[in-house]
Formats: sequence, structure tokens, C-alpha cells
Amino acid sequence: MDHAMFASRTRYLHAFLAPVALLALASPLSAETRSGYVAQKLPLEAPAVGLAFDAHGALWVLEEAGFGNNVAHLRPMAPDGSFGAAVEIEGDDPNNFFVGGMAYDPLADRLLITDNTADGRLYAVADGVRQTLATGLSAIAGVAVRSTGEIFVSTALGPGQGGVFQVDRQTGAASPVLGGLDFGAGLAFDNAGDLLVQDAAATAPYLGRLRRVPISQTPGGLSFGQPTPVIDAASAAAGVLVDSEGDVFVTGRGGVYQLSGEPAMESAFFSDDNPQLFATAITLSPDATPFEPFSGPARRVLAVADYGFAIEQPAITLLSPAAPEDFNSSGQVDAGDLAVWSQSFGLSPAGPAIGDADGDGIVAGADLLRWQQSYGASVLLDVSPAQPPVTAVPEPPFCPFLAFFVLFAWQNRARR
Repeated sequence: MDHAMFASRTRYLHAFLAPVALLALASPLSAETRSGYVAQKLPLEAPAVGLAFDAHGALWVLEEAGFGNNVAHLRPMAPDGSFGAAVEIEGDDPNNFFVGGMAYDPLADRLLITDNTADGRLYAVADGVRQTLATGLSAIAGVAVRSTGEIFVSTALGPGQGGVFQVDRQTGAASPVLGGLDFGAGLAFDNAGDLLVQDAAATAPYLGRLRRVPISQTPGGLSFGQPTPVIDAASAAAGVLVDSEGDVFVTGRGGVYQLSGEPAMESAFFSDDNPQLFATAITLSPDATPFEPFSGPARRVLAVADYGFAIEQPAITLLSPAAPEDFNSSGQVDAGDLAVWSQSFGLSPAGPAIGDADGDGIVAGADLLRWQQSYGASVLLDVSPAQPPVTAVPEPPFCPFLAFFVLFAWQNRARR
């Protein structure tokens, strides 16, 4: 695929579809979410191209610059769902700013952003100051920081030309870690510290491939083992994350999936009402609480940027565990949950989804008491649709990687 032709088609698509996205968001959106979790969509002023939680619990949302513009808007969201004033992040290219990926760097308390415009750059932003950490990484895409501080990026150059590189924190020098990718995408680390690499095939239907690269610590630095496949021919080909319990979540065609089993299989975790949903950026809040079904009301939050193949949605979706008394996973303990309990009274074995709030395996009077005591409790955020005005003060930024996925979908539709 010619990279310049691909970029021009994608930029045209972004500009053409933005008004359509606004109309779509004006209507209520339903969603298919795994039982035990609650989904809530938050409107933005432009589609999100980057998401990252910092160590303080704030979610940073980077909205796309749009075709012909090199300024993206960054919005901090507090745990209560309120947005702070937006700041402007300017890319080095004077005409466009196409974000590939973004990650929070806890060692330096900063955000890392990849810019695949021009020669491919990695930015570091802290205290309102943007620095260029690395250059010359053509088609740079994902970025991730290991717990030991090493920075990794992926590239999406096309058939067999993409790869993963380790970027020196001080000099910006890039050392190859893995080659042979098509369209390298999201990066993450499992609980053993091994690297997980998302890759999208360059040929239709552009399925995903997830690889694990073993990492060991040596006196001379990190040592990398041979990559092993986690899953092939997957719907997910964009983002990847691992929670504190070791569960792996991936994004791509159809929404958000959870991987389980050996060999790994995808199971649907979240899908919007759009049957052609494509989810991209994904991040998880740094709380110590588990991200397990019905483990609320503590707000461990998974945030995802979700798009349609025909539109881009100026919104993000937040997913959090429902309370054990919220039997229907609506986000609020209310009369709907009483109906679930009454229909299941006496059943055993049982779980929270059919009325067992106390986990004893039986739907009984004790569960009704729990429901009464929790009535009215909610994990939903009370968020005003009005967003703060944009200010022209540079601050930490953000990113993942959407461009080629939208193009792939557009090409598929054109062939039909």
C-alpha cells in the first residue's frame, strides 16, 4: 500500500465524516456490555485519538486535530467526570498532526505522544513543555512504558515492514526489538513484565495478531526472547491492556474483547449500538481495586475510544464494575433490580446477575435486604454535555492509532 495515498485518503475521510458524527451522537446510544459492568458514554468536541490515566487518577483525553490542522486539544477529566479546561498541543508538521498512540510515563510524570506525520516523532510533554524525544520513526504508532522505565514504540509501515523499537529515555535512539509486523499497533505489558504487541494484517480482512515478547532483566539491560503468538486471525487489531488480575483486553473491529483460555479466544466485552463499531484507544485507571464483574461501587474505570466504520463519534465510553446489588447492571440500584430478584427468588446456584447480592449462591431474603440498603446508589457520572472552552496553553498530551483502520473499513465497503 502506498503510504502517501493511504494518508491522503484517511485525512479526507476524517474531514468529510465529522459533521455526520455529531448528528449520530445527538441520539441516545444503547450498548451491549458484559453482565456485571456498566457502560457510560461521555461526549467530546472531537473524536478521541488518545487516552491515558496519570498516577493521580486523572484521565487525559486527546481530541484529534482534524484534516489540515496541526493543533490537537487535550482535556483532563477528574474522577468525578468533570473536564478541566482544554489545552492546545501543536505538532511539528505545519499542516497536520496525526496521532498514533499515547501513554503515561510514571517515571517522569509526563505523557508520551507519537506523531506519524512527516518523519515520525515521539513527543514528551510535562509541565506545559513539549519536547521531541525521538525522530525518524516512520509510521510510528503505539507507545508504552514498562514498569522498569523503558519506552517502546511500534511502527505500521505495511507488509512485513513494521516493527517494535526500544527508545532511549535520554538520547531518543531507537533499538529494534521485533520486526516483521504489518501494521504494528497497541503495546502493553503483562504482569510478568513481558511485552504484548498488537499487529494488523496488511491484507483483507485485516485481522489482528497479538504476540508476546518475553523480557528478562540482565546487568546490561533488557534481554528479549523469541516472540510467541497469543492469538491470530482476531477481530481485535488496535489497542491492548492488561489489568492487575492479569486479564487481557483488546480493541478493534466490533468493540472491546477479553482474551481467555489456551490458546486464547476472544469473547465480547463491550460493543456499541453501531454494528460496524471499531474501538481503538484503551486505558485503565490505576486504582488498586479489582476490575471484576459486580465488584463495584468502587470506580475502577476502563476508558475506550469507539468509532463507527462510516462515522467517527466525538465521545468516549467508560466501563466500570456494577455494584453486587445492581443485578441488571444498569449503573443504579433501583426498581429494575427488585424485579430481577423477585423473578429469581429461591434459585440456586445463583450469581449477582439473577439476584444473589451476598455471594452465597442462593437468591434469598438477605439479598433483598442488601438491595434495600443500597437503593439509589449509582456508579454513573453526572456529566454536563457542555465542555469548557479551549485555551491556548500547551500541556501534556495523548494518543492512539486509528487512521489505517478507518481506511481499511472504507476500502472494504467500497469493494461491496
